[in-house]
Amino acid sequence: MTDAADRAPLHMAEGHMIGWQDEAGDTHRGTLFAAFAALAGGQAHSFPALRPHQREPWHAFTVQVAALALIHAGTDTLPTGEAAWRDLLLALTPDTPEAWELVVDDWSKPALLQPPTATPADKAAYKNRLPTPDTLDMLVTAKNHDLKQARMVGAGDEHWLFALVTLQTTEGFLGAGNYGISRMNGGFATRMSLGIRPAGGAGHAFRRDVERLLADARARPNRRTGTPLLWTVPWDGALPLDYDKLDELYVEICRRVRLRRTSTGIEALTAGSKAPRVAASELKGRTRDPWAPMKADGSTSHTPTGAGFGYRQMANLLDKTKITLPPLAYADPADAPDGLSIVAAALVRGQGKTEGLHRRTIRTHGARRDTDVRPIAIERIGEVARKRADEGFEASRRLSRALISLVQGGPERARLDDDSAKKKTERWLARFNDAVDGIFFDAPFWDEVSGVTDNPRMAWRITLRDIARDVFDVAAEAAPGTEVRRIPARARAGSLLHYEMKKWVEDAEYGE
Repeated sequence: MTDAADRAPLHMAEGHMIGWQDEAGDTHRGTLFAAFAALAGGQAHSFPALRPHQREPWHAFTVQVAALALIHAGTDTLPTGEAAWRDLLLALTPDTPEAWELVVDDWSKPALLQPPTATPADKAAYKNRLPTPDTLDMLVTAKNHDLKQARMVGAGDEHWLFALVTLQTTEGFLGAGNYGISRMNGGFATRMSLGIRPAGGAGHAFRRDVERLLADARARPNRRTGTPLLWTVPWDGALPLDYDKLDELYVEICRRVRLRRTSTGIEALTAGSKAPRVAASELKGRTRDPWAPMKADGSTSHTPTGAGFGYRQMANLLDKTKITLPPLAYADPADAPDGLSIVAAALVRGQGKTEGLHRRTIRTHGARRDTDVRPIAIERIGEVARKRADEGFEASRRLSRALISLVQGGPERARLDDDSAKKKTERWLARFNDAVDGIFFDAPFWDEVSGVTDNPRMAWRITLRDIARDVFDVAAEAAPGTEVRRIPARARAGSLLHYEMKKWVEDAEYGE
């Protein structure tokens, strides 16, 4: 490693490209290698320059690179020194140390997340000039309204790095010549992340996931190996790479991009391509992504919707009959006994639009199953979540009938197929679901997971009934009409709700 390290680019070796904060909030700056050391040592609690949608791509990038480097070096020990990480990363690219440099003038050599040209003539294809990192990034905004475009004037190196990581490892299809990544189900899908995270910030999450990937690699000595870093391979925009010749943990790129320094900073030049970088469309996201949930039938990776990660969506994700969890979503005996969270995150993509950045963190409250303080299996968490979500849906269905009766004026028999009435009740049902979502994973949930409560089903139905009553009361006060009409409508619809809920709660008197 020494020879490669001696030839390391000065900018990456001696500069202070990346800033991070420790747990006390103090800011530090250093090279890419220093950032890896700070992550491994737990000193990097957060990276202030990261935009919210860049958090998960940066985490995945650093974890994959670190795991690849350690597997290649044949060690399971994460060093905490900058020099050691410098040697490890350079050993992944012994013939091209420039691969860790953000700007390389010689385009026949790779730069960080930027492939080299295949021939000198290829440089002419890079005609599209992007002056700021947010024009390079993957966010699709509407007419400059949602988020102002090209506003990061005078951006630093780290802003360009984070934009590159996000673009190259999470972007989808965006018109002719702009293909997306292989690690998701189609060009308009989303690379989502689902995993277990310890308390303590970015460094602890990094170390935990790297150690799990190293353990997995050690347990499977015949794991597929091949090209680990796709930006080190020349790309003319035409010939895709064979998926079967890539390392299982490959860090990919999907666009032809090169950065160059100007008198005012950095700008990006981009070129289109005639084919995606990886020939894997038939896999539909089945690429062994450590954070990607898969459909239970094994057909495709899971693609979240713009609905985000409400309690029903989380219950589906944790339901083993619907989803196969990714490796890093399982608790491990080596995990800390307390402070674990389940984290789901995705920047949901649509056809030519962005459907929201969604993130849900569910703290497990140290829930345990046995006296050996082993983490409760996530399948058990999913089982309880599915049952409680089904109950939530049933409660909302009963509330819906009462609300329809209310807006119809309290008839003897409500017309449940009245689309106009249904539309008027939507905001109240949304209010109900928001209230349920706010308490869904509270302490009673974990008591049920741990099996320490008697008849949790009845207790949950009572909670849902009370929320439904509160929502109904607010809706009744806001219902249009004169007081003469509102009072009987409220009385009849309220009686319907009482009847709907009373028997439902009583049915759970003896548990399941």
